[in-house]
Amino acid sequence: MSNIQLYNGDCLEVMKQIPDNSVDLIVTSPPYNVDLGNNKYNRNPYSLYKDNKEHKEYINWLKEIFFNLYPKLKKGGRICLNISDGKNGAVPTTSDVIQFMSEKYLNIAHIIWNKQQTSNRAAWGSYLSPSCPSYPSPLEHILIFAKEDKSLQHKGETDLTKEEFIEYAYGLWTFKPETKAKKIGHPAPFPEELPYRCIKMNTYISDVVLDPFMGSGTTGVVCKKLNRNFIGIELDKKYFEIAKERINE
Repeated sequence: MSNIQLYNGDCLEVMKQIPDNSVDLIVTSPPYNVDLGNNKYNRNPYSLYKDNKEHKEYINWLKEIFFNLYPKLKKGGRICLNISDGKNGAVPTTSDVIQFMSEKYLNIAHIIWNKQQTSNRAAWGSYLSPSCPSYPSPLEHILIFAKEDKSLQHKGETDLTKEEFIEYAYGLWTFKPETKAKKIGHPAPFPEELPYRCIKMNTYISDVVLDPFMGSGTTGVVCKKLNRNFIGIELDKKYFEIAKERINE
């Protein structure tokens, strides 16, 4: 039976309550800083969070969060960070994240998530002209880092199948994004397949998984299905209640 702990608040404040060296895996997808809500391809904004920070401010904000999460991870504990670049790849968010994370964490993997589709497919730039074309991307990134050691420091029971391991141990993951954002009630939920793969490949049964940007609670839903313990933090009260309901169901 999974132990589920849900917190409504700013992750920088809430994480102070989490004991050091207690988390086995962090699976999360922070806001992408793509001006959600004012972007013509997604008119649904976050309720509280303003998704259009100046890029350097955004990167420094992420750095502060993930450096403060470092003590919470066990030695060998890992982070699976789902991120995307802005403006069809013109804003190098992924590269900047890798650079600052490498100051403190060990790099394990850079997985390309092929979503097979993109909402802004017709953002051509200079249509039918080489003047200034744009290149909409169906790809996102899943960056995996570890604390101090790339190997888990404890033994446990795995539920990975041979077929899953062979498929997931590959730097290109192909599955579709979440298509029910409106029904779920959150502007940018990721599909269950994403945390499912990350959790199965990086934890044993009953390990502790943290999502500091819980959103609609998808990571928690998967943890409950896979018998992992889960800690979820969400700033917005509305999304927090959605997550709590989804996880309880």
